[in-house]
Amino acid sequence: MDDRAVERPPRPWTPLLAALGLFIGLGGLIYWQWNTLQEREREDSQHRFALEAQDIGQRVMARMQAYEMVLRGVSGLMNGSDRVSPIEWERALDQLQLQDRYPGIQAVAWSRYLSHAQLDDFRAELKADERLDYQVFPEGEREYYLPIDYVSPLDWRNRRVLGFDMLSEAIRLQAIERSLESGDASLSGPVVLRQEIDVNVQQGVLLFLPVFRPGVPLNTVEQRRAALLGTVHGAFRSHDLIEGILGGQARRFDILLRDLQASDAQLLGGEHHANGWKPRFQKHMELPLYGRTWDLEVIGTPEYERGLVDRTGTLGLWAGLAATLLLSILVGGFLHQRERKLQISERAAVALREREERFRLLVERLPVATLLCDDRGRIEMANRSAAELFDCPLNALPGETVLRVLPNIESPKDLQAQLAESDERMVRTLRGESLPVSISLNPLHEGSSYLINLVDLRARKVAEERFRLVVEASPNAIVLVDGLGRIAMVNRQTELLFGYERQVLLGEPVEMLLPDAQRGSHVAMRRGYQAMPEQRRMGSNRELFGQHREGRMIPLEVGLSPIRSGDENLVQAVIIDISERKAAEQKLREQAEQLLLANRYKSEFLANMSHELRTPLNSILILSDQLRQNLAGNLTEKQSKHADIVHRAGSDLLQLINDVLDLAKVESGRMQLKLEPINMQDVLVELDASLRPMAELKGLRLHTQLEAGVPRVIHTDRVRLHQILRNLLSNALKFTDQGEVTLTVGSQGRQDDERELLSFSVRDTGIGIDPAQHEQVFQAFQQIDGSTSRRFGGTGLGLAITRQLVLALDGDISLQSAPGQGSTFTVRLPVQAGPLSVEAPVEGPQRAGDGPPLLIVEDDANFAAVIAEEAHAHGFSSVHCRTGLQALALLQQESFNAVILDILLPDLSGWQLFRRLRAQPNHRHTPVHIISCVPQPVGWNDDGTRYLVKPIGRDELEQVFIELQHGEQHEQALLLVEDVEVEREHYREQLTELGFQVVACADGEQAREAYAQGQFCALVIDLDLPDQDGFALLDSLNQVRPLQGTRVVINTGVDVTQQTLQRLRRYSAVVVRKHGDDTDALCQAVQGFLGDVRAPQPAQARLNPLQGKLILLVDDDVRNVYALTALLDEVGLRVSSAKDGIEAIATYQREPFDLILMDMAMPNMDGYTATRLLKQEHGCVIPIIALTAHAMKGDREKCITAGADDYMAKPIKRDELLALLERWLGMPTIPSPGDGLT
Repeated sequence: MDDRAVERPPRPWTPLLAALGLFIGLGGLIYWQWNTLQEREREDSQHRFALEAQDIGQRVMARMQAYEMVLRGVSGLMNGSDRVSPIEWERALDQLQLQDRYPGIQAVAWSRYLSHAQLDDFRAELKADERLDYQVFPEGEREYYLPIDYVSPLDWRNRRVLGFDMLSEAIRLQAIERSLESGDASLSGPVVLRQEIDVNVQQGVLLFLPVFRPGVPLNTVEQRRAALLGTVHGAFRSHDLIEGILGGQARRFDILLRDLQASDAQLLGGEHHANGWKPRFQKHMELPLYGRTWDLEVIGTPEYERGLVDRTGTLGLWAGLAATLLLSILVGGFLHQRERKLQISERAAVALREREERFRLLVERLPVATLLCDDRGRIEMANRSAAELFDCPLNALPGETVLRVLPNIESPKDLQAQLAESDERMVRTLRGESLPVSISLNPLHEGSSYLINLVDLRARKVAEERFRLVVEASPNAIVLVDGLGRIAMVNRQTELLFGYERQVLLGEPVEMLLPDAQRGSHVAMRRGYQAMPEQRRMGSNRELFGQHREGRMIPLEVGLSPIRSGDENLVQAVIIDISERKAAEQKLREQAEQLLLANRYKSEFLANMSHELRTPLNSILILSDQLRQNLAGNLTEKQSKHADIVHRAGSDLLQLINDVLDLAKVESGRMQLKLEPINMQDVLVELDASLRPMAELKGLRLHTQLEAGVPRVIHTDRVRLHQILRNLLSNALKFTDQGEVTLTVGSQGRQDDERELLSFSVRDTGIGIDPAQHEQVFQAFQQIDGSTSRRFGGTGLGLAITRQLVLALDGDISLQSAPGQGSTFTVRLPVQAGPLSVEAPVEGPQRAGDGPPLLIVEDDANFAAVIAEEAHAHGFSSVHCRTGLQALALLQQESFNAVILDILLPDLSGWQLFRRLRAQPNHRHTPVHIISCVPQPVGWNDDGTRYLVKPIGRDELEQVFIELQHGEQHEQALLLVEDVEVEREHYREQLTELGFQVVACADGEQAREAYAQGQFCALVIDLDLPDQDGFALLDSLNQVRPLQGTRVVINTGVDVTQQTLQRLRRYSAVVVRKHGDDTDALCQAVQGFLGDVRAPQPAQARLNPLQGKLILLVDDDVRNVYALTALLDEVGLRVSSAKDGIEAIATYQREPFDLILMDMAMPNMDGYTATRLLKQEHGCVIPIIALTAHAMKGDREKCITAGADDYMAKPIKRDELLALLERWLGMPTIPSPGDGLT
C-alpha cells in the first residue's frame, strides 16, 4: 500500500468563499433588520388607513342622517298647512341652503299622493295656479299616482322630473312601499335619476319620507296608506354625494359603493381601480341605511400613498451593505495571502517526499523480480515481483541472505564472477522449488550495495517447447534456412516427405531438396530473395517440384516468409505436397468432359426432336383453327369457343416447345443467326402493338422510347432481337400489378470494331427481385416463386433463353432490382448501323366509289386497293388513309359506316387509333374490322369488332363485307327513374352515349305509366323517390308486367344493408352507389348488360326451372371458369365470376347471389380465407360449395371448418354438380347425358 504523505490540494477558492460567506451573512442580517422595520411601518400605515376609512363610513352615515332631518323638516312644512303654494315651497327650501350646508344632494321634492278620481281635480288646481307646462307622466291609467309636485332647487336639471309618477317605476315603488310599511324613511336601490342626461351619467338613490294627515291613527299599513298625503324625498347622485361628504379628501381616496340587495348594479365605481391601479390600502365596510345595506370599499389612491412618510428609508440599508462588503474584502485578502504561503511550503515538502518515493516506486513497480542487498549479500529490500517469483510474502525476503535463494553464491561478488560465463541460472524458492531465471547485477554506492534483477524464464521455455511441438505436428514440411542457404531446422514432416533423416539435412544446402537440373540456377534465385526478402507463394501458377531421396519428383507449393532472429536473417519455407490435389483436379477435368458430352447429347436430342414434336401439334393447331373460324357455319357459338380454347391451349404448348427447343439449339451451338437491316422504330411499334392490350387489361402504362443518337436502321437478327425484347417486356407486365413498364433504347457509342453499342433497358414497377436471386432467374426452369400457390405462371425458360440469345448476339444482360422497388433489365448489343432510306412523302386520303362510306386505314397501298375493290363490289364507297394521323383527322370531321384498321402504322399504333375512335360518341358503336399481321391479344374482345390475322384470303374478305351489310345494331330501351332533375339529365346523356334509348321519369307514377306503355331491357331506379320508395315501385312494376328477364340497376345514394340486398334478390338487382358526377360505376354496371340484352332468350329457357338463379363462380383458372359457365348456362343459371377471394368478396357485396361455387386454391386470397370472411364478417347466409382439385383425405373437413356448406372434388361431373345444386337451391335436377367436366 502506498504510504506517501498526501499533499494538501490547493484551495484558491477558500478566501473567496470565506469573504462571500461573511458578506452574505452580515448582509442578510442587515437586510432582515431593515425588512422588519419596513413590515412594521406597513402595519402602522394599514392601521392609520383603516381608521381613516372608518371615519369616512361614519361621515357617510352622519350625512345621510342629516339629509333625513332635512326631509323631516320639509315634511313638517307640508303637514302643518292645508295647502303649500309654490312660492311658499321655494321660500322655505331656500332658507335651508342645501347646496351650502349639505352638499351632495341633487334635489328635495314633494310628491302628492292621488287616486285616479282625484287626478282631474289636481289638474284643475294646476291650471288655477297657471302651471300650464306641468304634465303627469308617464301616461296611462293607474289606480294611484304619486307625481312630483315641487322640487328644489328648481334648475334646468330638476325641472325634468316635475310631473313624474314615482309609482310608475319598480325600484322607487319598492322603496315607497317599504316606507309605508315602516312609517319611517326608506332608501331606494340604485337607479338612474330622471335628472340625468347623456353626459356624465351616474347611479343615484332616493330617500323617501312619507307624510300623513295629522290626527288620524297610523298603527297599521292600511291606516298609514289611507292617511298618506304624499312623500318628500331627496335625490342623490352617487359621485356628487361622496364628493360632497369627503370634500378636499376626495382625491386621496377611491370609493367603491355597492348596494348589497341589488348585486347587478354598482352605485359608485373607483376611478383609479378602473384604470388598472393596484392599491396597497383597501378597506371594506357595510353601512345599514334606511332598510338598505351599502358595501363601502375605501381604496388609497396614488396621491394617498405618496403622502405617506417612509421613516425607515433605504439609505441605511445600502450603507450597511457597503460596510459589510468592505469588511468581506479585507478578510478575503488576508486569507488569500495565508493560503499562498501554505501552498509554497507544502510544495517544497511534497517535492522532497516525491524524490524519496520515486526510487521506491521504481523498484516496486518493476515487472521483474528485484533484490537490493548489501556487500555481504543480505537482502535489504525486495519488490512484489520478487515475492511472487520466490512464492513467499513480501516481508519474508528482507533480512535473508542471497545464499538462501541463489545456491552456491556466498556474496554478490561471487555472483558477478559467475555471470561473466552465463546469465541463466537456477534459483530456489523459499519452499525449495527450482526455477530457471536470467540474472543481472548492478553495483550501487561504489559497491556498498547491489541491485539484482531476476527474469523468470518459465514462460519462454514453455513457448519454445510449444513452438517445437507445433512445428513437429504440422501437416506440412517446414524448413528453416539461414543466411548462407544452409538448413538450420526441419520438422518430422520434412523427413517423411523427402526421405532424409533430420541429422542428414541439418547444415546442408537447401538445394539438395530440389531436382538435379534446378540446383545450379536456384543458388542465384535464393541470393536474390535474401537480398529483398518478402512473403511469397510459389507453385500456384506454375508447376514446382522437389526431389525425393529415391529420386522421384514431388509436386509442391512453397510459401516463403522472412524471419529475423537477433542479428541473423532466416527464411522459413512451408512446403505443401500437392500430389493428391493434382490427382483430384485431373479427375474433375475428366468428369467435366463427360458432363459436357452428356449435355451435348441431350441438346442434340432435343434439337432433332423439333420436327417430331411440331408435326402432330401443327395438325392440332390447323384443325382447331378451322373449327373456331366456323367458315361452314355448322357449329354453334359455344362450339366455336370450345375450339378456340383448344387452339389457344395448343398455342401455349407450342410456345413452351419453342422455348425448350430454342434453349436446346443455343446450348448445342446449332442456332443460326440471320443478320438483316431493321428499322428500330418499326420494332418498337410492333412490340407496342402486340403487348399494349396485355398492359391495358392489367391497367398498366406501357412506354417505348428511342433516345437521340440511336441509329434508325441497324443490322442484327430481327427475330432474335424481337424475341429478347418481347420476353423482357412480357415478364415485366406479368410481374407488375400497378404502375408502368418502360422500354428505352439508347446508344453508348462506338466500339473499337466500329460497331454501335446499343442498350435496351426494360424498367418496371413490379414486385422486384432479391439481389441474392439475381443469378437464379437466368437459369433454366428456375423461378423466384416456385411454390404450388404461386401467383404467376410460366416455365422459367424465358430469361434463360434471353440470356443465351444475348450471348449469341455477342452482347450481355444485367439486372438491377430489389424487393418492392421494381426491376430494370439492361441488354447491351453491338450492332452495325445501316444507311437511312429516304421516305417518300405520304399521300393524302384517297376517296373512291359511291354508297355508304367505309374508312380503310392501311399503309400497304396494294392491300388497301384490294379492300377498296371488294368494298365497291358490295356497294360501299371507300376512303383510304395511309397513316393514323390522317385517319384521326377524318374521324373527327366525318362519320363512317365501318372501319378497316391495320395495327402496324408508320406514325402511331393502331391500338391508339382504335381507342381514340371508341372514345368518340359518334363512333362508339361503329363496326371495326382489324386486319393485321399482329396476332390477336389473348383475352381481348370488343363488341362490334372482328379481328383477322394476315394473310387472309378472298373468301375471308368477302365474309367481312357480308357481315357489314347485315350487321345493323338496334338501340335498346332503358327506363331511368331519378327525382333530381340535374342528375336525371346527366344520367340520360351518359346512358344515351352507351347506345340506349333512354326514357327518363321523375317519380314512381310516371315510371309506371312509361313501363305499361313500352318494353324495356333494363331499369335504372333510385330508391329515394318523392312519392314512394324504390321497393314499392319495383313491386308495382312487377304487377304490371313481370320483371323476369329485365335487368335492374339500383342507383342510390343511401346505404344498402344485407337485408336490402336480400329483398332485391328476387329482381336480380345490381346496386350502384352514387358518387356525384362520377358515373363510371353506373356505366360499368349497365355495360355489362349490353351483350345479354341484344340476344333474345330461347323459348326453352323460359321453361327451365333453374332460370334466373344467380351463381357466383370463384376460380383463378380461365379455362375452368369458361367450362363451368358453359355447363351452368345450359341449365338456365346466370353466372358471375371472380378470379380470387378478394374479388369474390367485392362482387358478393354488389349483387344478390343465390349460391357461391368457391375454388379453394387461388392466389392473393385462397378459398378457405374468403369463405371464412364471408360467413363471419359479411353475414353471408347463402350456400357456399367448396371446389378443390386435391381430393385428399381431410380436404372435406378442412373446407367445412372454414365455413363451406358443402364440398365437391374435381374433376366435376355434370350430374353430380346439378344434383348438388338441386339439393341446395331446392329445385329438381335437370338430367343430361354429360359425362364429366373438369
